[in-house]
Parts: sequence; C-alpha cells; structure tokens
Amino acid sequence: MKYIFCVLALILVIIAGCNKSSSCNAVTITQQGTPCGQWAIKKNGNVYPADSIPAIFKEEGIVVCARYELYEDLRMCACCGGTWARVLSMTYPPE
Repeated sequence: MKYIFCVLALILVIIAGCNKSSSCNAVTITQQGTPCGQWAIKKNGNVYPADSIPAIFKEEGIVVCARYELYEDLRMCACCGGTWARVLSMTYPPE
C-alpha cells in the first residue's frame, strides 16, 4: 500500500512540473500606459513595465508568447515602483 501511494505521489509531481514549465501567456508589447515610456507587457488590460524584454520584441502592439513573473518594485522614483514583470522567456506565437 505504501508503495502505491509513493508511485502515485511521484506521478502527480511529474505531471504538475510538466504543466507548469511548458505554459506561456499571450501578451502585447507596448510603451503606452507606462511611466517614462518604458517597454511593458499588457495582459488582460493590465500594463506591467519590464526591463527584461529582448530588443527583437520591442515593437508597439505585437503579440508574443511570454513566460514571466510579477514582482513589486519598491523603489521610489518617477519612472519606477509598482508592479513590474520579469520576463523569463519570450517567443513569437506559432502561426
């Protein structure tokens, strides 16, 4: 019985890990709605500035497939602070 439980737990961990790493989100690249004209990603109407957008994707209005994580930038300046996106990977979506 203990063996079956361990095997099932291992299978669930593998499945959860595979689903998490392969997902990406369709986001729009923009400079609109950001302080100081930074490049940002837009998802569901929310704009998140990001310093880590690769130069090849810095084109207003294009839709890309991105993996990212949100974080709070605690700096206090005119062009920073608030919720930012750290881009982990970015590709053009398949056609």
